[in-house]
Amino acid sequence: MTGLKKLRIVLLGSVLAVAIAGCSSKTPEEESYDLLEELASIEQGYEEQHEPLQKLEAEDNEIYAQIIELGMKEMDEIKTLSDEAITGIEEREELMKKEKESINESRERFGDFDGLIEELSDKKAQTEAAALQKIMKQRYDDYDQLYDLYLASLAEEKKLYELFKDEKATKEQFETQIESVNKTYTELSEANAQFNEQTEKYNNKKISFYNLAGIEVDSEQP
Repeated sequence: MTGLKKLRIVLLGSVLAVAIAGCSSKTPEEESYDLLEELASIEQGYEEQHEPLQKLEAEDNEIYAQIIELGMKEMDEIKTLSDEAITGIEEREELMKKEKESINESRERFGDFDGLIEELSDKKAQTEAAALQKIMKQRYDDYDQLYDLYLASLAEEKKLYELFKDEKATKEQFETQIESVNKTYTELSEANAQFNEQTEKYNNKKISFYNLAGIEVDSEQP
């Protein structure tokens, strides 16, 4: 999942001159910059969950492959592996909850951006800020859908591993459950693509807003 880009501010000469002259209060443009870059810092908590999530997903793939290779004759080993997979699923659920907490904190902080838009001195910057706000709100909505689908996919995976532990499970039950798992994977992939696309739109629009607001920035990854 794509994260927010953090930008380092380089104020234009006219703004620096005001600051050097001893103006202690910040302009709405500077306050907007501070807020938007704070979001990138807040969402570091979201990005920090990616690596452990990917590690657990890779481990799950390995466990699944081992179970398929064993067949249903080695039930004791299959049950052990299934329990390991279920533990991994529960760990992923906890990581996703931490990720969502970070996104929710970002969403709450972004609510303050609304009050800054009308205070911007340039009308074009106001229009661009409003467009940026719309994109970001959609991004938060897209994340909510992504989060729900990820948890739904974990629930379906868990059902599959519980089925592996059931010695009386039928071929038809496995086929039905695998179909359910694959369905959630497809929906999750589409939601992830939508979220990444919206994040990219936001990052690009943010730079455009900075330009119109008279703030020169150097793009750099956090």
